[in-house]
Amino acid sequence: MRFVVSERCVGRVGLAVGAALVLAACAAGGGDAASAGRPGAAKSAYGPGPTEAVDSGNAVNSVRAAFDKAGAPATTLSITEGEVGEVGPHGTITYPSVTSCLVVTVYLRDGGKVGGHVSLFQVPGKYYSDEVLPAIKRAVGGRRVASVDVSGAVGAWNPSYLQKAIERYTDGSVPEPTGDAKAIGDAVARILGGKRGQVTVQDVPDGDIVR
Repeated sequence: MRFVVSERCVGRVGLAVGAALVLAACAAGGGDAASAGRPGAAKSAYGPGPTEAVDSGNAVNSVRAAFDKAGAPATTLSITEGEVGEVGPHGTITYPSVTSCLVVTVYLRDGGKVGGHVSLFQVPGKYYSDEVLPAIKRAVGGRRVASVDVSGAVGAWNPSYLQKAIERYTDGSVPEPTGDAKAIGDAVARILGGKRGQVTVQDVPDGDIVR
């Protein structure tokens, strides 16, 4: 079994082995897997405004600050692993190189979209898998939601990864992937605080996903 790592998503093969390797490497280096590479910057999702260095808890605030300076949401946006962003009405979000990730797109009643790219393993400086959905929820705020689309490598996921990132299982007891679309949808609805009937989950082939 091979454990495949690319600059983007981790390959769909060898996921359990990959988790064990990550945890073992952290243990050997004397570090805590959950504390390594904490997010340090947020990508602005609003037009050409500046990007500010922040921790994950303040990421959305910095995006909002960029929005205030830029004046309008972007019409096209690329959201890579561990990022959250927004486009205005009729805008397009591209999630590049999705192989083992899930991408979550919230369709707002006003026509805009808030999206997040959830990776199995944290990309340095970006959100962990259990931080993306809370960041999306903060970005949506009190706005009305029409629907939520979850797409990607459903078979590579256990819904628990959305609530506790793989890196946080420091004892090596990482749950195996289940590919349970219903349970993933349940978890997404619960974390976002929305209605389960608004959430659809679909497994899609590797590649870019455009929403």
